Amino acid sequence: MLKKFNSLFLRVAISILSLAFVYYSVRGEVVEGFSHLKNALILPLLIALLLNFISLAVVTFRISKILSIQHLHLSFSRLYYLWVISLFFNLFLPSAIGGDIAKAYYIYKDTGKKMASAISILIDRFFGLMATVSIGFLAFLIGRRHIEDPRIGQTLLWMGGLVLVGILFFVSRRFSKRIRFLLLGLSPRRFHEKLQKLFEAFDLYRRRRKDFGVVYLYSILAQVLFIFMVYFIATSIDIHLPIAIFFLFMPLILIVSMIPSIGGLGVREAATVYLFKTYIPLDQAVAFTLIFDLFLYGIGCACGILYAIRGGASIKELEQIEN
Repeated sequence: MLKKFNSLFLRVAISILSLAFVYYSVRGEVVEGFSHLKNALILPLLIALLLNFISLAVVTFRISKILSIQHLHLSFSRLYYLWVISLFFNLFLPSAIGGDIAKAYYIYKDTGKKMASAISILIDRFFGLMATVSIGFLAFLIGRRHIEDPRIGQTLLWMGGLVLVGILFFVSRRFSKRIRFLLLGLSPRRFHEKLQKLFEAFDLYRRRRKDFGVVYLYSILAQVLFIFMVYFIATSIDIHLPIAIFFLFMPLILIVSMIPSIGGLGVREAATVYLFKTYIPLDQAVAFTLIFDLFLYGIGCACGILYAIRGGASIKELEQIEN
């Protein structure tokens, strides 16, 4: 209970402090930012909404391919539903429960294979991160002359290094053996059996490298659709920036949003305002983060309603998901 309380307190504290920092930084522009929302165009928002659900279809194909490697087979409609309701879990539950954990739990309930379900979601998240960093790093290489803040390149470089380590772990047996030896040496003995099962599952994926290429392409396509979605959200409030800016900044915002918080609340807004204020007036940057949040939380609420209509989960089941 103490661990759960500390985790919740940390997430809430980070979100509150980040929001306070954003408000303090833009306190003179908040009213002006809201005024931009009055004239928001509906058509770009509808296009953004369509792109959001198309990207969900792409990541559904991705997880289906990943699950098939573990000999797990669920219908496309079931997986698509799980990815839709994960949008609710990602945003609204201020605890250790997240969309990924909920998806792993329900796949486990459908298949009865706990480790395979968890590993599949872990692999899915890894490929999503790899595609995010790849797009951001490529955008930085192309447009680095126009980037004034050196920390942007440094952040992408560090993230690229971590992704490279992950790739080597999957494709190089020699490298993975060294990582295994290091992890087993650092972890308590009671975790060794679970780690061995985890490594055995990774070996299964290593033998299917061609499928990895397909999964990576799905990940790139999903990220491209997401970035275009954000581009149309910005267009709806008369923000007209080259699409390349969004390809550079959105991967960074997604990475920052992974910081422990309440569904990325606070840290996402801070990163958005900080990055875009160099290219657009501050009041427009505020308006952009406001409409972005309204869009995300609006979809999250709708997905939560769908989840409730379809039966939802009891308090006991939510506790099982968290455990």
